[in-house]
Formats: sequence, structure tokens, C-alpha cells
Amino acid sequence: MIDEKLVENLKRLGLKDYEARVYAALVLLGPSKASEVARESGVPRPKVYEVLKELHRKGFVDFSEGKPAFFRAVEPEKVIGVLRDEYIKSAEEAIISLKSGGKQEEEWYPVWYLQGEWNIRRKAEELIDGAQREIMAAFVDRRFSRKLVRALRNACRREVEVTVLLLGGKRPKYLEGVSVELVDPKKLQRKEDLRDIFINSMFEGPYAVKALIIVDSRESLMIYEEKGALKGILVTIPFIPTFQRAALLYLMDETGAEPS
Repeated sequence: MIDEKLVENLKRLGLKDYEARVYAALVLLGPSKASEVARESGVPRPKVYEVLKELHRKGFVDFSEGKPAFFRAVEPEKVIGVLRDEYIKSAEEAIISLKSGGKQEEEWYPVWYLQGEWNIRRKAEELIDGAQREIMAAFVDRRFSRKLVRALRNACRREVEVTVLLLGGKRPKYLEGVSVELVDPKKLQRKEDLRDIFINSMFEGPYAVKALIIVDSRESLMIYEEKGALKGILVTIPFIPTFQRAALLYLMDETGAEPS
């Protein structure tokens, strides 16, 4: 039985569905007749010869003439190496073509909506790497502080003032060397209205805030979850990041945040 995940990975590297199934079947079977490959791969027998011929043309399958003919898969390390190199080459050519064909000057838009964890993390790292003076990063979900710890440490080495705010708990060891403030929302209880506003905006409703990163009071990235999907709002209007920074400082002051 062919592993469907293996087939999908081979397809991502550039093989067509039938090609991926036939090659995977040959690796599992060893030298085999076309009928055996068809049975193992699930590819219709009339199509198997055509697929084997194409794989042979690409150098991924060898065959031995005879009645019947036998086929064998070229070593996976070699095949994957070729597919990987072709994939990288295609990706690099696509990047060059896309950049050369785009506008030379990007129009300015103050707000961008992001989606996809890899894309949001990339943008967060890009923001942190571009900081010149100060970074304030508040994490409701500590997992994001772990994912961004390398970028935060690099900023510290560049002598950027980095402050990380965490909700309650203890200082995590992975943030050693970074200034951490522990904020306890429960200490807002003496100001019920303020506490309600904070709790409702951060934890309740359809939007659950995960993190807020403010850079040089000029850009900010709010990471939140909506209906199970991770999303982000990138803001480049300076007065909004400035207001967000002031709100975090106020929260720290009101809760008596403890440096650690």
C-alpha cells in the first residue's frame, strides 16, 4: 500500500500524480513487470507503460528489455536530489521574473491583513529585525514568544531596547538575557471598568489576541485568532502604534508589572 503522504510530497517536488505513484510502487517492489507496478500503484494498466516511459525519459526508472520487460526505480537519493535541484531552480527563476515584472515603487497602504502562521511569523521577524530603537512585545500566548526568541535576542545584541510582556506565570528560561515584565490582569480588579475592558478585548468575543509587537512606535503587528484561523493586522500609521505602546505602559503601571 502506497503512503499517500509520500505521494503528495513527490507531487510537491514536481512529479505528476501517476508518476509519483508508479515511482513509489517501484521503490517498494524492486525490479518488477508493468502489471505488478499497475497493481501496486493503483494506476490503470493502460496508463502504466506511458508513465514508466516518461519516468525513464527523466532518468528516474531503468528498464530491461525482454518478454515481459522489467523496470526498476533509480535510487531515491538521486531522484529526490534532481527533483529538489529543479524545484529550487524553478523557484529562483520565478522570484526573478516576478520581481523584474513588478512595479519598481510600492504604493503605501497603512493597514495590511495577514493570514497563515508562516507568513505572520515571517512578518513578525522582519519587523523585529528592522527595529532601530525599541521593541515592545506583549504575548498572551507564550508560544509566540518562543517562536520569536531568536529575533528578539538578535535585537538585544544590536542594542535595541527590547521589552517583553507576559501574562502572569514565571519568567521562561528561553528568554534569558531579554527584559521581561510579568503582568497579572487580576490586579486590575480594583478598577472593574478597566479590567472588564481589558478582559473583553483580549480574551472574549470572536477575536482572541495572541500577541502584539510594536517597533519604534511606528509599526505594529497584532496577532489574533478568529474561528480557529491565525490572522494578523500590520499597521504602519505611526499614531496607532504609539497609542498601543502607551496602552501597554499604562497596563504595566496599573498592574505593577514585575521585571524579571
